[in-house]
Amino acid sequence: MQQSILSLFPVILLLTSCSSLWDGHGSETPLEVVRSFEIQYQAVIENLPVGKTVQVWIPVPHDDPHQKIRNLQISGNFSGEIELHTESVYGNRMAYYEGTVLAPSITFTIEYQVDRYLYQTNFEAIDDSGEVAGTDFDIYLKPSALCFVNDTIRLGVKEIVANRTTTLEKARGFYDHVLTRMSYDKNHQGWGRGSTEHACSVGKGNCTDFHTYFNSLCLAAGIHSRFQIGVWGRYETVSGTRYKTGDYHCWAEFYVPGHGWVPVDISEADRNPSKVDAYFGYHTANRVTVSTGRDIVLEPAQAGEPLNYFINPYSEVDGRSHPLKKASFWRDLNGS
Repeated sequence: MQQSILSLFPVILLLTSCSSLWDGHGSETPLEVVRSFEIQYQAVIENLPVGKTVQVWIPVPHDDPHQKIRNLQISGNFSGEIELHTESVYGNRMAYYEGTVLAPSITFTIEYQVDRYLYQTNFEAIDDSGEVAGTDFDIYLKPSALCFVNDTIRLGVKEIVANRTTTLEKARGFYDHVLTRMSYDKNHQGWGRGSTEHACSVGKGNCTDFHTYFNSLCLAAGIHSRFQIGVWGRYETVSGTRYKTGDYHCWAEFYVPGHGWVPVDISEADRNPSKVDAYFGYHTANRVTVSTGRDIVLEPAQAGEPLNYFINPYSEVDGRSHPLKKASFWRDLNGS
């Protein structure tokens, strides 16, 4: 779905309070803004062949029950048009550029402000006896190329759910199981792809691997769950100072019929053992959700394979993938 078309030469500026593109099934009513900040996302594509056609897709966050995106601005040394599109499966939004290459490099800068709301589940208020409404959630019971059910997952689910009946009980069992079987470790080959096989066999990885393991367990048990990824800032507020963030952070949610989505952040629980209970049902506010899901087909569709996940910009030149560089910067706003 195309949202808007902007003419630009050589810089564009879009000031808007972004309308919600959420799926309409929230979990908690936002109670308060707990952090406000500004993100600057830079994408640079180099070594372009002059005269060829280049396409660029850059992820752009949207409003949901836990965040509001304000004052979106897009600029760069490019000419032509840029469009805001939304893919139809997960509702992920992106800036899309297509044009003839006039210079060997192009820079895109996307800036926006974020109000992040409290996202903490009140478990005492949950009635775990409802049903999933409609078929919108079918995608959250489907495997992806790297997130699937294998024999290790099946055996784990069989053992975990043996004495658990509710969705909450099962999900907490999966959460604890992942913490028992995984350790946060990026000093080996294969981490960071979000591979069920890697998580089960190696038992180490980063946030993508932790939450893929959790998603796979939910998948095998018939519990709707989803993978999300975004920009990640420091836990502490740093007023007035812009700093470079890490590459990304990801997390998961599972769905409780009759209630809605419940957040988990298992890799952070592993890194902060004193907060294991807190991270089941709670997401800290030092994040902005950029995209949801796996095997992402962009809008318009790319010529290449679906993207494993969508946090990095993606480009093609004459239908072939072309590398980009990206960097993200964070600035807490006064009053955060």
